[in-house]
Amino acid sequence: MKDVIQFLPVNVISQIAAGEVIQRPSSVLRELLENAIDANAKIIDIFVKDSGKTLIQLIDDGDGMSRNDAKMSIQRYATSKIKKANDIFHITTKGFRGEALASIALISQLEIQTKNKEDTVGIHLFVEEGKIKEEIPINMLKGTRVSVKNIFYKIPARRQFLKSSRIEFQHIIHEFYKIVLAHRNILYRFYHNDKIIFFFQGSSLEERIKVIFKNKNKILTPIFLNKNKIIVKGLVSVPDAYIKKGDQFIFVNQRCVTHLLLHKNIIHAYNGFLKNLKTVSYFIFIKIDSCLINWNIHPAKKEVQLEGEDIYGSMIQKKIKKILFHQYEVKNKELNNYNVSFSCNSKEFFLKNLYLEKFSYKEKIIQLENYFGLKNFLLNGNIGLINQISHYVYNKKTIETFQVNKKYIIFTLNNEYLILVDQHRAHKNILFEFFLKEKNLVSQQFLFPIRVKLIEKEFISLKNIKNELINFGFHLYFCNESVYLYSLPEKIHQNALIDIIHNILKYNFIKGEKNNKKILIQSISKSASIKYGTKLYPDKMECLIRDLFSCHNPNYTDSGSPIFFVFKKNFFEK
Repeated sequence: MKDVIQFLPVNVISQIAAGEVIQRPSSVLRELLENAIDANAKIIDIFVKDSGKTLIQLIDDGDGMSRNDAKMSIQRYATSKIKKANDIFHITTKGFRGEALASIALISQLEIQTKNKEDTVGIHLFVEEGKIKEEIPINMLKGTRVSVKNIFYKIPARRQFLKSSRIEFQHIIHEFYKIVLAHRNILYRFYHNDKIIFFFQGSSLEERIKVIFKNKNKILTPIFLNKNKIIVKGLVSVPDAYIKKGDQFIFVNQRCVTHLLLHKNIIHAYNGFLKNLKTVSYFIFIKIDSCLINWNIHPAKKEVQLEGEDIYGSMIQKKIKKILFHQYEVKNKELNNYNVSFSCNSKEFFLKNLYLEKFSYKEKIIQLENYFGLKNFLLNGNIGLINQISHYVYNKKTIETFQVNKKYIIFTLNNEYLILVDQHRAHKNILFEFFLKEKNLVSQQFLFPIRVKLIEKEFISLKNIKNELINFGFHLYFCNESVYLYSLPEKIHQNALIDIIHNILKYNFIKGEKNNKKILIQSISKSASIKYGTKLYPDKMECLIRDLFSCHNPNYTDSGSPIFFVFKKNFFEK
């Protein structure tokens, strides 16, 4: 049997290596921009035709190259950035491997025009298949002009796998954004098919983001962290319902990179604040000692490893959470605008609404019951009449109701009976049965999560029933003796939240106790139910009646109090 393993031809090896660095036209633009920045350019002009398939040209006013350096620059592993192996661990420039121009030269028709400040004339090189075909001296100012024509023209298999012009242009723009976000002190002019697309001058990060993303990321807040040999700066988004998809950029020492661990840490900082984490935007700039970075794990230097990246990721996540909590902390002034007031001391923790301050009806209800002798008119097990009322409510298209003293709802049954419903008890019973049978309820999310400071005893008690609260639809986060509430069950009105927490905190919950669920349901349904003194409109009263008589037990509350009373039509005549 003949030997089948053999060495690849040199030109095939070179093309494979070039393909790792230059994957599409946007890769060319990235490499040329990085070279210009390393050359200390202050003005960069970019000309693109046919989404980079026909031409990518970059002109800069940087340091330029000598004749010999220009000729060396297209050779593989030729670089001015590394002299010895140890230099790999102290990379401060964008390009260092000496692969960029060599790879571009292998897959395109390349022209380089360059001149440094020491030389009197520049040089113009014509390169094909990695070899210099022609060189001529030229008069030019200091700087470099690189023209990359007909990418992959000698490799049709690679060229046919390029995407549509629209998609390739999107990749080019994305690479351009990475550079102009990181290096904002340079003047950029970007032309596509002879039309100017971008013109950027020196600006702040906020201004650059606004121009690039057209105010898409409207609500951004600064982040700053300086700890453990790392400096983190940038902007992170505040949850915005109008954002459909976020923009996410991580820069390490001004190079845009992909770092899955850091990305996950940043995104997961928004757990509890957002349902769809794809809407998160962040622009994070990390400055770290170059000896703590391993750039050499990806041919295009897109991915990096950081020494201690687990610690850094956790630090950034905690910082973002702290920022978000601070953004959403409800201030006393804001609370006063909504007639809601609570202090950080739970002893003064209460819901402040006009009807709660003016009315206390428990005693009046007892007196009313005694005065009318309402207990004589309870159903006392009259199942037939209960079924008759339920059937009537279920089938009646419109139920005529009216309210008495903002406490009771009255409706008639077949012109024979008057049904008087206690609005508070009715709603309490509806909520009690709702929470008793439901699990993993749908929640309504707050625009701004509410922070409540707790004493140690309350903090422990509330944490012991965290899972039960989550099952009911209360999403919350515990941090530093505080609880942050950011959603409610859909059946609960937001105005009842403070009252709910206040009543729950009266109990000392022990984790795993059997009665925790029942106590919680009783407390929540009592706190969230419609109070005496609340004016109800006809549609609300009708809805309440229908919900009540859909309950398993519409007669009595869980504590045994009657919910409604039935009178004969001649009761008031008597």
